[in-house]
Amino acid sequence: MKVEKLIIYGFGRHENRTIELNKPIAVFYGMNEAGKTTIQQFILQMLFGFSARSQPHKRYEPKAGGKYGGQLHVSDPVYGQVVIERIAGKSAGDVRVWFEDGRRGSEVELAELLRGYDKASYQAIFSFSVHELQNLDQMTEQELTRTLLSSGTAGVDHAGKMESQLEREMAELFKKAGKLPLINRLTEEVRELETALREYKQRAETFRPTTERLELIKQRLAEVDHAERVVIQDINEAEKWQQSAPLILKQHQFENILEKGPVDFPESGIRQYERLLDQHNELLAESAFLKNEIGRLEPVGELPETGALSDLLSREAEWHQINSSLNAKQEERRRLQDEVGRLLKLCGMTQEQALLADASLEQEERLKMVLEKLQIAEQEQAFQQRRLSEERERLAEAEYAFKRYLEAEPPEEERKRAEQWAEIKPQLAMEKQQKRQEGTAASNRTAQFLLGAIGIIGLALAVISLDAFTGLLSILALGAALWLWLRDKKSPNDTTDDLVERYGGQEAEYEALLTKLAEYDKGLDERFDAIEASKRKIASLPQIDSHKELREYREFLESLGFPEESSRATILTLFDKLRDVHAATGRLERLFEDIEKLQGEQQEWLTQAQHACGKAVSTSTVISLLRAEWERRSQKLEHAEKTIEKTEQLEQQARKCEESLAKISSAKNEVFERAAVADENSFYRAADLAQQVRSAQEQLAMVQSQLAAIGKVNKPEALVEEESAQSFLDDSRQKLVELQEERHSLWEEQAEKLQLTKHLLTDEGHSMKLQELEVKKAEFQEAAKEWAVNRAIVEVFKQTMDELKETKLPAVLELSEAYFSQLTGGEYMRLLLSQEGHFEALRRDGLRFRVIELSQATKEQAYLALRFALASSLKESHPFPIIMDDPFVHFDRLRSQQVIKLVEELQRDHQFIYFTCHETMRHAWPDAQQIDVANPERSIQA
Repeated sequence: MKVEKLIIYGFGRHENRTIELNKPIAVFYGMNEAGKTTIQQFILQMLFGFSARSQPHKRYEPKAGGKYGGQLHVSDPVYGQVVIERIAGKSAGDVRVWFEDGRRGSEVELAELLRGYDKASYQAIFSFSVHELQNLDQMTEQELTRTLLSSGTAGVDHAGKMESQLEREMAELFKKAGKLPLINRLTEEVRELETALREYKQRAETFRPTTERLELIKQRLAEVDHAERVVIQDINEAEKWQQSAPLILKQHQFENILEKGPVDFPESGIRQYERLLDQHNELLAESAFLKNEIGRLEPVGELPETGALSDLLSREAEWHQINSSLNAKQEERRRLQDEVGRLLKLCGMTQEQALLADASLEQEERLKMVLEKLQIAEQEQAFQQRRLSEERERLAEAEYAFKRYLEAEPPEEERKRAEQWAEIKPQLAMEKQQKRQEGTAASNRTAQFLLGAIGIIGLALAVISLDAFTGLLSILALGAALWLWLRDKKSPNDTTDDLVERYGGQEAEYEALLTKLAEYDKGLDERFDAIEASKRKIASLPQIDSHKELREYREFLESLGFPEESSRATILTLFDKLRDVHAATGRLERLFEDIEKLQGEQQEWLTQAQHACGKAVSTSTVISLLRAEWERRSQKLEHAEKTIEKTEQLEQQARKCEESLAKISSAKNEVFERAAVADENSFYRAADLAQQVRSAQEQLAMVQSQLAAIGKVNKPEALVEEESAQSFLDDSRQKLVELQEERHSLWEEQAEKLQLTKHLLTDEGHSMKLQELEVKKAEFQEAAKEWAVNRAIVEVFKQTMDELKETKLPAVLELSEAYFSQLTGGEYMRLLLSQEGHFEALRRDGLRFRVIELSQATKEQAYLALRFALASSLKESHPFPIIMDDPFVHFDRLRSQQVIKLVEELQRDHQFIYFTCHETMRHAWPDAQQIDVANPERSIQA
């Protein structure tokens, strides 16, 4: 089967494209993302169906919409020309098949055409890429052997995959040293359940001792509760007595203080007096501070004037405008002066000469006209000079050719031989003619005698018979005989054969010599004529002179003032520069007037500023001096105003302080009268006494409330001193803790025993464990059964593999050995399968290497050899095209050449479709069809 045409309706990035494949090898070339894999998948999916909808990235549906699918035109040795069309529909697409005989079909007919192969089977044999070759280096020996075996035997790949799957499932069921497999876990769980059942049996034997211990614990708990109540009552009485004893002592002390009687003192008198005292001190300090501040203030003198300064500063923008304009004008003047100087240097004139020169448009037009005339004259002169030079070169060439031709002149001897031949040629011809006549002379004599005899006989007969006609014929015969005799008599008899012998047979040589000399003379005449023609042409060329135009041009330059040596290429530019000199000079005159005016305004401004400041100013410092002077005067005015305002404020605050001091003194006297004291010391003593009485009253109330909260307290009989009470409490508390700990221990033991007995009476765990054990045993049996079935299937697969190795593999191996030897350049002679089932390579020196020991490239060569051998063995039953996605790109140059050569040999029996992004592989097969994937205009190539 060969793919002849691809018609893509819409598939991935390709849309409305037709690609014809008309050679055994088709190379699809394009950079990454160009769409090579898309076309590869288009071929596979047209044959075997679109990918599942759950994998949209593999379906290559057009992102921009449009018709999805396409056609594949194939040629099959059995079915002939077939068209396969697959478009969107069900998940795998709707397929239609047209056969050469007019039949139509669908999936069933397509399956027949594909010989029952599915996509996986096809890719396992007829399609591979560089990724499969790269993965060989990461495989174990068993995986590598299985891959090579599947590459060399049809169907082994599926069997190998199923065997690997079953081995993985068996490993998930059981491993000798594993813990996670199902059978291993079930074994451990059954062992744990049996241990738990044994523990249940042991616990059942402890029921009676547990019930007896529970009764003893109950009795001991009652005893502990009674002892704990007694100890707690003793602790409470001792604690109440210990708490109330210091409170009773304090109660007696406070009652003794209150017996002195109350004191009539204001409740907040001390706080009020101290507040008034603080205010009095603050006002005294403030009054002294105000007086000091008033004395420190400076006297205010004469106030300065700032009106003129303010006016000038308000006009600061005007000053800056004047300076800016003046600087700009001066800068422009300097620039124009520099520009005029530069232009004058370019023109090669002084300023007076430039200003006197006429730079009008009329002069410019005249200059252009003169320059144009000069250029035209010089161009014509140059043209004539060039023609004259060319003709002289031709004359020199003709003379050189004539000289060389003379060197080849034939020798004088040949020319003499030719002249002799010209003279001898007629004589030689004549002698040959005479010789031919002499050759015929003998025959002429016989004819003479016969004619004479016939004439005489005839004449006699005519006389006898009186026959005039016979007589006439006889006379004619005699006349002819007489003529022949006379002709032979005229031929020279002394002619010799010297010329014939000397020049006979050399006529062609002498004729060739004559032809050679004639051709030489003709060529000589032609070259001589060429020399004469060149001389005549040189003499006929007109002499053109441009001195007149040049003189006119120089006179015009002199009239303009330009030097005569001025370049004609830049003269128009110099004329423009001269005009720029005139324009710049006019602008300079106007600038001088503007600068003079601005300088006058600037000087007037400086005079006003100097008068306002009262000091000398300059152009650079006038604004800063005005601003500094204005700020100084403004600060002086502001300081004077602040001083006056502050003096008034301080005097007002001083008056308020005096009034407040008087009020505070009156308030202090009122506080002394209320406390019934005369001075400050008596006031503080009365305040301390009143504070003690109030504190005793408050603390007595607190003590009495605490005693009431404690209640009636009787001193225990066992207590005599405070130390013995504390010791009694410590002992009682320690005893209480011991009782509580014992009770908690008994409770824990009681709960444990109760739980145990209850569990033994109501626990169904034993039966549940038995049931669970039976379930686990059943699961174990099922898993063991499944493992045994898988094991049996694996053994069947192994036997099948052995049969395949013995039946189908030898033929493929024999062919693959030839391919492998060719790919390795004869380095390895054979590809063998050992008794252990591992592939081995036999090197030409007799050494054997397991495939796992070979280099990555050699492994790939073995893989390719087996793939190609299997495809070749199936060419009759499954004549499918071989699709390759850059599998040789990592080979070195030698290996690439070997595999390219092998593909060229196999193309007689197989169609190869090769996808690559590398320029070297693109041209690997010169006769292959090259298809640029990214260029739609080059999609169809013959």
